[in-house]
Amino acid sequence: MIEEIQSLQNPRVKNWRLLQKSRTKRLEEKQYITEGEHMVQEALKEHAALQVLISDSAWNKYAYLVQNENVQVFRVSDKVMESISDTKTPQGIAALCRLPEMNGTIGALSVALNGVQDPGNVGTLLRTMDAAGFDTLIIDEKTADPFSAKAMRASMGAVFRIRIHKAETLAGTLETLAQNGCAVIAGDLKGEDFFERAPFPEKVCIVIGNEGAGISEDVKKAATRRLKLPMVGGAESLNAAVAGSIMIYDVLREKSIGNH
Repeated sequence: MIEEIQSLQNPRVKNWRLLQKSRTKRLEEKQYITEGEHMVQEALKEHAALQVLISDSAWNKYAYLVQNENVQVFRVSDKVMESISDTKTPQGIAALCRLPEMNGTIGALSVALNGVQDPGNVGTLLRTMDAAGFDTLIIDEKTADPFSAKAMRASMGAVFRIRIHKAETLAGTLETLAQNGCAVIAGDLKGEDFFERAPFPEKVCIVIGNEGAGISEDVKKAATRRLKLPMVGGAESLNAAVAGSIMIYDVLREKSIGNH
């Protein structure tokens, strides 16, 4: 059944707009909006989509995506799609998705974000984690929302596959992981060389700090190891997502060697 919506004043349209703009609204409704052909395809593939919205001008291009899908479909005016979209030139397709529970178990390979405020960094780290076989992203209350439009675009669909765990207190969560045999790795300019370290155990959590202030003291205290990436050139630091990605992939390298 396809429903048509032409008016910007339609209550559904107002709700979609709010979900796109407000993290609070997303948490209240346990829903979020994702947009663009690739993201909607990923949402359908991972069974996260509840509704699919296609604009009039893009209908012929995208209608095939929902032919055999058990989702509610809305054909909306181009103006409605523009009002919902976070981009200047919308692709003409979006989906309303179910927000996952964010308090489940934490897997063996995780990344914890301590006040990472750039949604692009959050999404990029999700994408790297997905590629490297990590399973859980732990976030604190100061970290950017992984379900914001910018973070989802940067994740390239990884947001549908990586478990998100929202910690009540990040230090407390990390202490519990450490007690259960997990190596909790904090980046620290005074730490030991990351590439000269002793091998990690089976369970690893990499902690990434705020882009400007780094890792807070209470979180640093919860770490079992403090490591630094070597800086042999003139730069004093690395982008948070780049630093995290280097460490994630080195964990994968180490585990790949161990499995051979």
